[in-house]
Amino acid sequence: MTHENVPALLRPLDGELSAEARSLAGNLRVLFNGLGTSVRRYAVRRSRDAGAVSRYLNGSRLPPWEFILELARDVATHRGESLADETLEFLRSQYRAAVEARGNPASVLELTKQQLAEADRKAQQSALQIKVLAEALQDRASLLNDIELQLRELQHRDAMNQLHLDRVMQDRDELLQQRARLEGEVAKLRDELGRVGKRAEELESECSSLEQKLAALEGPAEGEVVADAMTVGVFDMVGFTRLVRSMDEPNTIAVIERIQRVYQQVAAITGVRFSHIRNTDVTFVASSASAGAEAALLLTESNAFQSTEETRPQFRVGLTYGRVYTHCGVLLGATVTLAERFCAIAPRSSVLADWFLIEKLRQEGTLTQGANQQSFAAQAMWQRPVRELGVVEPWLLIRSPSSDDGSSTPSST
Repeated sequence: MTHENVPALLRPLDGELSAEARSLAGNLRVLFNGLGTSVRRYAVRRSRDAGAVSRYLNGSRLPPWEFILELARDVATHRGESLADETLEFLRSQYRAAVEARGNPASVLELTKQQLAEADRKAQQSALQIKVLAEALQDRASLLNDIELQLRELQHRDAMNQLHLDRVMQDRDELLQQRARLEGEVAKLRDELGRVGKRAEELESECSSLEQKLAALEGPAEGEVVADAMTVGVFDMVGFTRLVRSMDEPNTIAVIERIQRVYQQVAAITGVRFSHIRNTDVTFVASSASAGAEAALLLTESNAFQSTEETRPQFRVGLTYGRVYTHCGVLLGATVTLAERFCAIAPRSSVLADWFLIEKLRQEGTLTQGANQQSFAAQAMWQRPVRELGVVEPWLLIRSPSSDDGSSTPSST
């Protein structure tokens, strides 16, 4: 593809174009010249703005991939040809180079969408090819089974009827030839099916990767409020301030780093997400009640803060389950408020939970009930009023005495 014979009715190329953008614009002008029509008529034909089409062709604006694909197909139709794969791949590489040279995040996002669409198209083609090959394989295998049956019948006839030996031998030879041919076809089809299946898996993996990249590029909508049912825990280290006030700066930094490692270990073990940290108060969320309960008990059991018995901080956790509203990373709602209140009134080194979390543990089958020993046990505590929420009944959450789930206690190492 060259840049010669560009019609005079097109505006000149923009003088400040990069080499990639200039090459793409030049090739688009060559394609457009093959239509033998004006910019305005083509814009009307394709329901596009004539000014935008003109800017696409002089390089001052990067066209969307849909415009390039439409133009290439229109030129091929005008010439009475089908769009060659080599031409399409050449235009795609030119477009990709122009987008990468521009470096605009919106352009990179659009390019990623196009890559995902192309990968999805190829994956669909591979799926169709797998279906065709599988049907062909089944058909050939069925024919092979039929021929094997005929061969066995002919062999029986050969033994029973010597009068027709010549005819039987001729039929047998023909069937043997057909069997050998079909066996070769079956072997080839099996190899092709394996190759296409592997390619389909690679394309599916590429689609998943591009979907994740696209989601990361698009990001969440600003100001969006998300509501969902989840477990909320509020963890407080009682006496932490007194502990660090008696330390110099290096030891204080070391203690903070040990605390951070504990959070990372608990998150790795249980899958909870630590979403908010303020001084000694830590908020974490989990999708299930069992994961939240395990995280709360691991935090209170941690040996990462061992110092002396006099200075060792005590831990308490408030744990609730219910509807939580998330806005810009901030957790809101009565469920969060109740967890904070439970944390404030919890005895030291203990976990207080609400009735909804205890009921959720029962539903998940991890709460001890009667003789059925599970991971956790709960004991109803005294009813008492809490600010803004009225009278509530907290539950003391502990590990079941007979539980042995193999969970490891986080340490500072």
